[in-house]
Amino acid sequence: MKFRLLPIPPLWLGVLPLIPGAGLLSLLALPRFRRLPVGWRALLAAFLALQLLAALLSPQPLLSLPLALIRGGLVVALIVAGYMLGHTRAVRPVLLGYSVVALTAFATTVVLHPAAVFTTRLVHPYYTSVSLGLAGTLGLLLAVTWRGGPWVWRVVGGGLSLGMFLWSGSRGPLIALVAGLAAALVVGLRSQWKASLLALAGTAVLVLGLQTAVPGGVTSRFLENTLNGRGIFWADALSAGRLHPWGGTGPYQLGPAFSTQYSDASCKLWLPVQTYGLEGGCPPALDALRGAWLIAHNTAFHLLGETGIIGLSGWLALMGALALAAWRCRDPLVNGVTWAILAMGLVDTPTFLPNVGHAELYWLLGGVGVALAQKNLLADQPAPRLSPAAPLLALALLTYFTLPLWLERVRPSVRAGVPILRALTLPTRLTAGENVTLFLKADLPQGKFRVRGLACPINGPCQNVVQTALKASPSGWTRLTLKGLPAGRYRLSLQLSDQRARLSVERPVAELVRMIDVE
Repeated sequence: MKFRLLPIPPLWLGVLPLIPGAGLLSLLALPRFRRLPVGWRALLAAFLALQLLAALLSPQPLLSLPLALIRGGLVVALIVAGYMLGHTRAVRPVLLGYSVVALTAFATTVVLHPAAVFTTRLVHPYYTSVSLGLAGTLGLLLAVTWRGGPWVWRVVGGGLSLGMFLWSGSRGPLIALVAGLAAALVVGLRSQWKASLLALAGTAVLVLGLQTAVPGGVTSRFLENTLNGRGIFWADALSAGRLHPWGGTGPYQLGPAFSTQYSDASCKLWLPVQTYGLEGGCPPALDALRGAWLIAHNTAFHLLGETGIIGLSGWLALMGALALAAWRCRDPLVNGVTWAILAMGLVDTPTFLPNVGHAELYWLLGGVGVALAQKNLLADQPAPRLSPAAPLLALALLTYFTLPLWLERVRPSVRAGVPILRALTLPTRLTAGENVTLFLKADLPQGKFRVRGLACPINGPCQNVVQTALKASPSGWTRLTLKGLPAGRYRLSLQLSDQRARLSVERPVAELVRMIDVE
C-alpha cells in the first residue's frame, strides 16, 4: 500500500491557523475517498447518512440539508486528506502558523493595552482568548512530539506557544494540555517523556513565577473554578435538544437557543459585528444564520442541540473510531492532539467546523492516525475491523462530556433553606422599545444567586431581558431593569439560579412567571 501526498504542497497546512476556513481546501481530497479501507469508507458513509437524516428531521430541512452535507463533507475530506498525507511530518508547518498567531497576538495586546500588558488577557484581531489558549496547547504538542529536524524550530515554536497559552489565561486549554501531554507520554514513553515532563514543569514554574511577580495577572485565572456562564449555555442547548430530540435545530442554527447571547438585533458571526458594520442586524441572506458561531461550550450538548440524538450518535461513533485508530497508530502527536481536543470538549466545542485550524487539525490528524494504523499492520494481515472498542470509546466520550449531568445526580444538597421568588411589581402598560423598572421580592438564604429574565413571544425565540446578581436585602425587594421589547405579548419568566462554583448545568432553583403586553 502506498501513501502519497495530496497534490497540495504540505506548506499549505501552515495557513490553517492563519486563515479561518482554510481547511476547506481539503475538499480537493474527496476524489481519493475510495483509497480509504473498506471499513472506514462504510463508517464515514454511515456518519454522513446520519447527519443528513438528522437534517431532514430538523425544523428547516431545506436549509439544514445542504449545511449538513457541507459540514459532513468537510469532516470526511479532512480525514481523507490526513490519510493521504500518511505521516505527522506533513503537519509540521502548522507550528509555524501558530508561531505567527502568537507574535500577532503579542503585538496586538501591547498596542491596545500598553499600560496593562500583563493584567490583560491576550487579544488578537480574530482569535478569542480561549482559541489563543488552545492554539498555544496545540503548538506545544507539535513542538514536544517533533522528531528529528532542526531543534531551533521546536524551541522557538514551543516557546511562543507556551507564552500564548499562559498569556491567554484560559482554563479549558489547561485541561487539553494535561490530557494531550499525558497521551503523548503514554504512547511515546521512551522518546517523549523528557519533553513532556519539561513542558509540564516549565508551565507550572512560569505560572507560579508570574503570579508572584505580577499580582492579579492573567495567570491567576488558572486557579479559578467558575464556569463563566457555561452552565446557562449547557441548559439552553439541552432545552433545544428536548424540543427537537431526533434532528436538533439543524447545523449552525442553535444560536437562537442561547438566550443570554442571541438577539434579533445583532449578527453573531466569528468576528465582532463592528468588524462587518452589522450592528443593526444581519442582511436578509445571513439572517437565518446570525447565530451560527454561538456554541454551547460542551461538545455533546452542542451536537445534541444541533443534530439531535441521530446526529450525535454519528459524531460520537466517528470520534470513538478515530480515538481507537490513534491508539493503534502509536504516534505521540496524533494521540496528543486527539485527546487534547476530546478532553477540552467538556467545557468547549473544539471540533466545530469551520474553525481557525484547531478542529481542522484534529480531523486531519485523525486521518493520519488511520493511515499509520494501517501501516503498522503486517503485510499478510487483513485490514483491521472496527472492533467493539470503538463503540465503547464512543460511550466513554459521551459519559465524559455529560459529566455535569452525572454530578448533579450524585452531588448532595449543601444549602439550608430554599430561595423563593414571592412577588413582582410591573407597570400596567409597557411601551415598545423602552426600558422598564420593576421590583422583585425574594427570600434568599446565604449564598450567591443570579436572576435572569426571559421574554418569550408567542412565536419566536426568547430574549434575555434581565441578567444580574441577586443578594438578600433587609426588605426583600430588589430593583431590576427590564430591557425594552418590541410590541407584542410575552411570557416573562424570572429565573433564579445558584451561582456556587461547581461543574453543573445551571438550572433555575426558583421561577416567577407573568404574561406581559408591550404596546
